This record gives sequence, structure tokens and C-alpha cells, in this order.
Amino acid sequence: MDSIEAVSWGMYCDFGTNKHPPLSGWLANFFYSIIGFEQPYAIYALSQICVLVGFIYIYRIARCFLSKDRSVFAVMVLEGVIFYGFSAIEYNVNVVSLALWPMCVFYFHRALKKDEFRDWVLTGLFAGLNLFNKYTSGVLLFSMAAFMLYNKNARSKFKTFGPYLCSLICIIVILPHLIWLYQNDFASLSYFVGRGSRDDLANWPVLKHFAYPLKFALAQILFSLGSLLIYGIAWYKEKHVDNKLTRTQKDFLLILGLLPVCLMILTSFVFGVKLKSMWGFPCAYLLGVLMFAFLPCKLTDVFKKKIYLGVYVIMALMLMAQMMIILLNKSDKFQLDAKAFGQTVEELWYQKNGRVPLEYVAGDVWWANNAALFAPSRPKPIIWGDLKQNPWFDANDVANKGALILTSGEGEYNALRKKMMFVSSPQILEVEVQNRVGKKKTKRVYYGFYNVSGDK
Repeated sequence: MDSIEAVSWGMYCDFGTNKHPPLSGWLANFFYSIIGFEQPYAIYALSQICVLVGFIYIYRIARCFLSKDRSVFAVMVLEGVIFYGFSAIEYNVNVVSLALWPMCVFYFHRALKKDEFRDWVLTGLFAGLNLFNKYTSGVLLFSMAAFMLYNKNARSKFKTFGPYLCSLICIIVILPHLIWLYQNDFASLSYFVGRGSRDDLANWPVLKHFAYPLKFALAQILFSLGSLLIYGIAWYKEKHVDNKLTRTQKDFLLILGLLPVCLMILTSFVFGVKLKSMWGFPCAYLLGVLMFAFLPCKLTDVFKKKIYLGVYVIMALMLMAQMMIILLNKSDKFQLDAKAFGQTVEELWYQKNGRVPLEYVAGDVWWANNAALFAPSRPKPIIWGDLKQNPWFDANDVANKGALILTSGEGEYNALRKKMMFVSSPQILEVEVQNRVGKKKTKRVYYGFYNVSGDK
């Protein structure tokens, strides 16, 4: 669902979406429409490109602190982090962060070390692109600033022009989105705050200050457990050595590697807010480097073989889990024949409206976007029928041309009717979904019409 939503954002939005800043949508549409010639496979390739770019820059960061062999292993063990494998198949803003976080940190480290104009510009560029992708990347930028304030050597850079140039570039990159936010009632920022304000423990005001941060912290450990086990098993009983890192190097790795996730946990603790576990998606990017830097051991043949074995076992297990889902899961999110669905719903429109072309489709994220991308006429998707969440469409044009309504539930359909006048009563379309081993499931889709004529 995130993948198809990102493509639609990239096609229609400008400097913001109803949920996030626009970068992930722009990249999705570029790969889908231009690189992939409107083939969904291009989106999944883009996910893996993000992972690959992230690995390359994590290796480059590791080489600033570790030997070549240790740097390679520091990247390899990240295969045990579920975010780099199983969860990276579905393209979304989090997957883009897997590339942008290490890119930003690498150039930041180089800027501090060499104090060259180019590196400060690149640091500012990728800092801005991080914010242009997802708001939670602000914890990374805060951590970068914290390191500069905390470490004496880094603090001296405030006497140079570099940090201020970096900040200026970052502001220039994010400025169009800030203007868009102001012009559109801070739509995506409201969504972000709303996601964090969902409170399952409203009746337990004290408990939520402890339960929510603990749950988030345990989720991050669980999602990284594969990497921890791979390194822990290989490290156990091996001869420990000293990497002889400087104080500045240790500060850099600890603050840039641990402070972002700690800030999220602290925010949850102080304000008692519930954080989505997926918000920690890119936070484990330095996990391998941290383990090899602070728990180093001699790289014996036995140690290397254990790392190799652990990494490929974890990868095999993730592959098996994903294959089982693909083969056995009957969810429409995996098995929908999107082209057939698009043709079917367009026929329903023409049966009702004759030769009036289908220009718009309104409804929930999944069904509306599938109709938008796969119906032959390629209608424009109005998510949840709310033009405030889709400000790139003209309300008068929608009113003149009408829309096909699609939701997954009757309650959702009736809620949408309250937002749009002249919406017909819901009808039911039964969509048959079949998995790869032949098991079938029937999914009900509620549909109707926002009619040009105003018929109920």
C-alpha cells in the first residue's frame, strides 16, 4: 500500500503530501513512470537501490574507524536487522531513509575532519533531503548538532564558515516544503502529530510514560536481534583486542549511532506519546560499526566463518518467510489482480454514466490508488474524498466531472459521503483474490458515484 501511494503522490503532489514531505513520492514516480515504463517492478527495485546505497555509505563511514575487513563485516551483519531485509521490500519513506541517513553522516564526518567547502555543502544537502523525506529525521540532525556542541574538536568548527553554510543549504532545500505547509494548513505535519497522539492508555496517564517508551525500545531491539545474535555468537570466546579509537571517534560513533533512537525514547517518556515502531527504521544504521568498534576481537578464520554462516542463515530465513507470505497469503495487498480490478471498476462507471469519462476516483488509499494506476483511463485519486488532503486537485473540476467512490468498508463509505455531496448509496463489488497455491478469498469493495447529475 505504501508503494502504490508513493507513486500517486509523485504523479500529482507538488511540495507536500497528505502524510509526508514529497521526496519519496517524487522518487517513486520517477522510477515507475520514467525508468520502469509504468511497471510495478521498478518500485521494488528502487527499494533495493536505497538499501544498496545505504550499505555503500555505511561502509564508507566504517572505513573512517575500522579496518577494511571489519568494515565489510560491519555492513554484512546488518542483514540481521529486519529493516534492511524483510521490511525493505515495500517501498516507502522509511526505506529512503536507509540511504539518506548514512549519506548525511558520512559527509558530516568528512566535513568535520577536512573542513572543505564541498563536504559542508553535501552535508547541508543531505540534511535537507532527510527532512524533505520524513520529519523524524530531525532526530539525526539534532544528534549531529549535539555532537558538535559536546565534542571539543567539533565545537571549534563553529568558528569557521562551514556549519553556517551547511545550515543555509539545509534551509534552502526544505524551504519549498515549509511554504507548502503554511499554504495548506500544515496538512502533513498534522498527520504526523496525529499518528503520535493515538493513546491506548488514556485512562492510565502515568503508565503511558513508561509503557510506550519501553515498548518502542523493545521493538528496536527485537528488529535488530538477528544482527546482535550474529555478532554475539561469533564474538563469544574470541580473543578481544583494542581498536585504539580516539576520544573524538568514540564520541562520534556513540552520539550519531545511539542518540537518535534515545531521543525518540526520551520523547515518548517525557510526553507519554505512543511512537510507531517503524519510526526507528533507519536508527540501526551504525549498529555493525558500533559492535566492531566497541566490542572488537581478533578476526580469526573461525570468527569469519561464524559471521558468514550467521548472515546467510538470517537471509535464508527472511527469504523463506517472505516466500511463504507470497505463496500462502490471500490478502488483496499481495495477490490482487490490479489490472483486472481497474478494468472492472471503470466498466462500472460507464454503466452508470454512459460516455462521461472517468476522471476521478475517491476512496481509501488502497482501492482508490489501484483504480488510479490500473484503470485504462488512469483517473486521478482523491484519497478519502477529502480535497484538503489532496490540494493538488481543483474542487470545481471534481464537482463538474464527478468521481467513482471505492472503499473497503460500508462505514468508511458512509463517512466519505459526509465529506462529499451527491454521493450515491453504496453497492458491493466482490473481488476474488487467489494466492499462488490456488486458495481463494472474496473481498468486498463498496462502491458508488459522486455523480455529475447529482443523482442519489
